[in-house]
Amino acid sequence: YENAAQALSGYTPLNSRVAGIGNSSNKRAKIEKMPRVSVAQLAEDASYPTNTLYLPPRYTQGGSMDEGLVSNFRDSFYRQLTGGAVQSAADLDGFVPPPTNANLKSKAQLKEWIYIAEHWATGVDGLDAGQFRAKHKTWYSRMKPVTYKLGRRTGIHIRETDDGTKYLCRHSKDGSKSIIYLEIGQVFDALFEMHVMELGHRGRDATKNLADERYANLPDAQIRAFLDACPACAARRTARAFS
Repeated sequence: YENAAQALSGYTPLNSRVAGIGNSSNKRAKIEKMPRVSVAQLAEDASYPTNTLYLPPRYTQGGSMDEGLVSNFRDSFYRQLTGGAVQSAADLDGFVPPPTNANLKSKAQLKEWIYIAEHWATGVDGLDAGQFRAKHKTWYSRMKPVTYKLGRRTGIHIRETDDGTKYLCRHSKDGSKSIIYLEIGQVFDALFEMHVMELGHRGRDATKNLADERYANLPDAQIRAFLDACPACAARRTARAFS
């Protein structure tokens, strides 16, 4: 009776808890503690790719579009991308994307991220590594700076070009190369180069696949905004609608 009452109340006798009941001991046997590896160790052990980085030039014309059309296209894209917060590309210098948006960053925001990544393993300004990481823990939770698991926001590292310019990068999906984070002012030109100049206005999938090979922060939302604002694609959609 006593054992039955204990079982009904959810109580497990001590000897059963130690020996395990059913498959519980097998489940415990499968759980292994992974060795703790510090960010500093990972940073020292990490080897980063040495591929050439894609740095988009600034386009004023191209793909059968003159300067006026490209300028209007640029303004329309940034209006749509920022939800109307920016009316023209000329206003980008005063625009600060929300800090929670990891895919849309100003030049100043990326500069801050580079600063954090550079000092993540050592600390700076009188802060040791632990204090520095605690101060910037929200950045770490979003970006997961250096890890053996390669993925969309992992393998964060810095690459420096011959002229001394530093770029925040992450690994590509297969881990074979560095792909850079673009600041908001570069997004239009990167997409223009791929969608207009190289792909000849092919669709979203082709543009997204190429973007993923080159850049770290061009999600579907940015590509859709670009294709929606593209005058050549708009004309083609209109022609299909009336055909």
